[in-house]
This record gives sequence, structure tokens and C-alpha cells, in this order.
Amino acid sequence: MIKLSTINRVSLFFAAVISYYACTDKPHQEEKSHNILENIGQAHRDSIAYEVSIEEDLKEVKKVVAEVSGSELFYVPERHSIIKSFPCTNCHSEPLRELQQKRKPEDRKAHWNIKISHAGKDVMNCATCHSEKNPDELTFLTGKPLSVNHSYQLCGQCHTKQYKDWVGGAHGKRLGGWAPPKVIRTCVNCHDPHKPSFDTRWPARLNAVKLQQQKGD
Repeated sequence: MIKLSTINRVSLFFAAVISYYACTDKPHQEEKSHNILENIGQAHRDSIAYEVSIEEDLKEVKKVVAEVSGSELFYVPERHSIIKSFPCTNCHSEPLRELQQKRKPEDRKAHWNIKISHAGKDVMNCATCHSEKNPDELTFLTGKPLSVNHSYQLCGQCHTKQYKDWVGGAHGKRLGGWAPPKVIRTCVNCHDPHKPSFDTRWPARLNAVKLQQQKGD
């Protein structure tokens, strides 16, 4: 990408040189000017092909436009098709209390495998993020509904610093690099929303020298 941008800047210099030669009547200088034009044109076509190739790599990625105010246009991965149990109304066709009353004692509870390890029970429960009125949507702390595709807005209510860094590019992962069209992973693409913190991990290679220095040996 650096080489391409350099070519674009240098092309202004070549354009000035070409205009000088174009004002002369010498045939060999006209031919030279023509060759320079061809080289610049080829470099420009290569740069366009490079950006198109990035778009080709992301063609299979389902994406939607990020709804972020005050920021340049970028995309986020579409979420609906990734969730196996979506839409939630396939099961939540009745009010939650009625569904619970119909459950037999021997039946396994719904979402039995999900445990919230995000905030204390006095701060957060399922209804903090999931709408009770429409299970296919999320809900802001104010009660305003939100599409699952834009759950990052929900995270930004509390994690304001991380959200600001994510919008600015200092937090998160880009798909296909920084060239347009920019596609950025959202919070839930890397973090489990029910247990967002990562488990402690050992490094891939043990640094014995560093351990000795820490011990003072």
C-alpha cells in the first residue's frame, strides 16, 4: 500500500515533466512523453486492481454499514445469520412466564448453558440487554430497541473508553486490512457478551531468561 501511495504522489512530478515535453516539436521527446504516460496509467490501473482485490476477498463476508455518528464510513459483520437460534421468536412465541409454566420439571431449562459472568446480579440480568417485548431485538438501558447487528452500541453504554478506541481504530480487528472497504469486527466477534473477559493464558514460549531476571537470580 505504501508503494501505491508513493506512485500517486510522484505522478504529479511526472505530469509536470510531461507537460514540458509536450510543448516541444521533437518527435523523440513526444515518444518519451507517451511512454511516461503509459507507465503512470499502468501504475494507476494496478492501484485500482489492488483495492478491488481487497473487496473480492471480503465478498463472502456478510456485512452491514456501521451506525456510528461522527466517523467515516465502515462496515461490521452481519450478526443475524451467525446466531444459530435466530430469530428468537421461533421459540419465544409466547410470553416468558407462560413458556416457563408449560415447562415440565424433568425438562432442561432453556439457555441452560449460559451463565452471566459480566457484572453482579444486582447490576445485570438477561433483560438488561435482551428485550422482553421483542426477543429478536436488544434493548438500551433507556428501553429503546436495538438490532442485534449493532450490538456494539449497547456495549458502548458502559464501556465508553473501549468503544471510543474501537471507533478510532485502536481497539478491535480489521478484516482485509485497512484498505477500503473497511470491515471491523464488533465487540461480540471477539468477546463472549455473557463472559467478556479472556481467560489467563501462558505464553506460547517460556522465557526462562525473563523469569530469572524477575527472581533476581
